[in-house]
Amino acid sequence: MSIDIANVFKDMANIAGKSLQDEGIELGDEIRSALENNKASIAELVEARTCGDINQEDFDLELAREKQVLQAELIGVEIAGKAAVQKAVDSAMHILSSAVSAAL
Repeated sequence: MSIDIANVFKDMANIAGKSLQDEGIELGDEIRSALENNKASIAELVEARTCGDINQEDFDLELAREKQVLQAELIGVEIAGKAAVQKAVDSAMHILSSAVSAAL
């Protein structure tokens, strides 16, 4: 099964944006920008996992690294608190992990 990465990214941005909205923070454009900046590396990671080039453990390690990159970019905006950004990025990465798991 393949993954429609464009659709997954849209879902990731939506869930992260909603998470921040629930905290009273509006960073929809910033989230989309951060995801777009990291889209190629995340897409390569998804491709490697779904093709079996990396195992689940390596995928989880790389996904954790991507989370840190996204969190750093969003915290750098200095509008959102660290806990709110972490929650939003966690929500977005959960969408990605679920899509990859479904594709396997």
